[in-house]
Amino acid sequence: MDLCNIPRELNTNDLYLRPSTLADAEGMFAMLSDPQSMKYWSNQPISNIDDALIILKEDLESDAQGNSMCWSLIPNGQDSMIGKCILFQFSQQNRRAEIGFILNHNYWRQGLMQQALEAIIEFAFKTLKLHRIEADVDMENAASLGLLEKLGFQREGLFRDRWYVYGEWQHSVMLGLLNSE
Repeated sequence: MDLCNIPRELNTNDLYLRPSTLADAEGMFAMLSDPQSMKYWSNQPISNIDDALIILKEDLESDAQGNSMCWSLIPNGQDSMIGKCILFQFSQQNRRAEIGFILNHNYWRQGLMQQALEAIIEFAFKTLKLHRIEADVDMENAASLGLLEKLGFQREGLFRDRWYVYGEWQHSVMLGLLNSE
């Protein structure tokens, strides 16, 4: 399946999800420079807008090569991105991908990420015809684990010392959701 040419603009009650662009640099910087937003991300906070542009360019290149699908989350009536969702680690043969997401902490606990993930999961199963979606989540990230479980993901395994972040080893939980669920 050619991921590059599949229209993927999505709408929820409160969000517009569209492919990321370089114009998202300010929103990306606001999110990725904030230690609270980055607490469970696999990298430390960035320190300048140039770092945000580098990350955006990497996302755009990955999308252009068909290795991922990145969305910027835009609140209805606004222009600035407040979050990012990504499908990546595609296995065409096994019809599976991994999902990742991050949201500016100023927008936490408003149901926005749930809306975004519901739209992307539906897109992944109906449009991309995936059989399985996986998520790799920091064991301490209770909010993300709870949200994924609310959406039907099941815990399938624990990876000890999987990520080295902030000078210490982090465990992660692997979750999976099947199309049939």
